[in-house]
Amino acid sequence: SYIDHLKELRNRLIISFVFLIFCFIFFFYNSSLVGEILSKPLFNLFEDSSERRMIFTGLPEVFVSNLKIALFSSFLISFPFFILQFFLFISPALYKKERIVFYPILILVPVLFFLGVFFAYFFLIPMIWSFFISFENFIDSSFPLQLESRYSEYMKLTMYLLFASGLSFQFPILIVVLTKLNILNENILRKNRKYFIVGILIFSALFTPPDIISQLGIAIPLIIFYEFSVLFIKFFISKK
Repeated sequence: SYIDHLKELRNRLIISFVFLIFCFIFFFYNSSLVGEILSKPLFNLFEDSSERRMIFTGLPEVFVSNLKIALFSSFLISFPFFILQFFLFISPALYKKERIVFYPILILVPVLFFLGVFFAYFFLIPMIWSFFISFENFIDSSFPLQLESRYSEYMKLTMYLLFASGLSFQFPILIVVLTKLNILNENILRKNRKYFIVGILIFSALFTPPDIISQLGIAIPLIIFYEFSVLFIKFFISKK
């Protein structure tokens, strides 16, 4: 009955919310450790250990930033658990053929999301920080420029890039799902390739800082995902 489904949905939401709260409490009390991990892409660029520091200009700045760090970290860890609860809720209503399609998507969503996060942390963000730091020596030595990174701004930008990269790695799943719903097909994807590429470039420009390094760092994987999605649809979905 509808009442039973609503009760089941309520229970799943409560379980997910409780799990998120416990993760938030854990990461809030360990926010300094998470902050240290997030700051490594920047600090690894400094050879002098005395330069490995940040500043804050407001009394509540560090506390509020730690709250955001804890919320962001708890969301990352809880994301696979949310997917599991969603699957447990809808799985009884799926037919066997639908489950064959749904199972790989269920696994790929968190896997691709974390691949995007790791890609940003180990590859994209170090390149962006190196590009920005290069402007310290952009002007003549008679007018030196030195980086004094604010704790809140750095953490906000880092978490934003991690989330944007993880979200962008969901692009192939979106294409496959739209294809299964008969909204897209191989011919549409091939004939409108230039429009999709323009859309990818616009997405990269909107969800990254205003520099060419970060924009290309998001756009190039998306274009590669697009081409692989077209091949996947051609050899697996279309033939089937």
